[in-house]
Amino acid sequence: MNARILLVISLIFIFAFLSGGIGYITLGGPDLASAVSDGSAEVIQKGSAGDVPNTVEIRNTGNKPVRVDSGTLLASNTSGDLVIATETHVSPGSAEDVPAYSVEPEERTLQGVKLEPAGKAPALMVDVLSSSNPSDPAEAFNTQLKLWVLARGDELNIYRGEVYAMVKKRDMRFYQLRENITAVRSELMDEYGLTEEQLSELNIASPILNQTGSPFKLFSVLDALKNQIGARQ
Repeated sequence: MNARILLVISLIFIFAFLSGGIGYITLGGPDLASAVSDGSAEVIQKGSAGDVPNTVEIRNTGNKPVRVDSGTLLASNTSGDLVIATETHVSPGSAEDVPAYSVEPEERTLQGVKLEPAGKAPALMVDVLSSSNPSDPAEAFNTQLKLWVLARGDELNIYRGEVYAMVKKRDMRFYQLRENITAVRSELMDEYGLTEEQLSELNIASPILNQTGSPFKLFSVLDALKNQIGARQ
C-alpha cells in the first residue's frame, strides 16, 4: 500500500484517539447508561407517535456531566424502542432534548414514558446515523426508513405502530411510503454492498449488521485517496 495512504490512515486513527481522550478529560462524568443505573439521570419520552425524528428529554440530577453517545439504544416495556441520533453531554442539574429514531416500528412511542439505555445499536445502524442530519426533515425521514428496513427487513409492517402513526401524521399515502422504502433499500444495497436477499432477512439482531458496519465506507475512502494520490503522480 502506498506509504502516503498509510500515513493518512495513521493520522486518522491518532486524531480519533486524541479526540476521544480530550473529550473524556474535558467533559468527565459517566455515560448515559451508568448515570441512569446509579440514579443520577433519567430519560423521558418527549415526542409523540409519528414524529421523525422523535425526541427524548435527558435529565441530569447528578453533579457530573453525562455523556450521551449517538447509537445508544433506549428501551421500554410500554413504548417503542429508540436509538439516540446525536452525541452530546448534559450538564449537572440540567435537562436537554435529544433527537432519536424509532427502531421498533410495530410499537408506538408514548409521551412521558421512562426509557432505559439498552446497549449500542449495530454498527451499520450507527454508520447510517453518522451520515444523517436529524435537523433536516428530508434526511431525517430517509434515515428513519433505513433504520426500519435494517431492523425488520421484509417483516416491516407499514400498517402498524410507529410507521402507521408517521404516515397519518404526514398525511401520506401508503403507496408513497412503499416507494420511499424501495428507494432506501436500493441505497442500502449500493452503500453497504448488501444483497436483496440479505436485506429481506434482516432484523436488528442479525450478525451481518455488525459485520458490514463501516468497512464498505472505509474501503471507498481508501479507494478515493488512492485515486487522488495516483492522479497527482
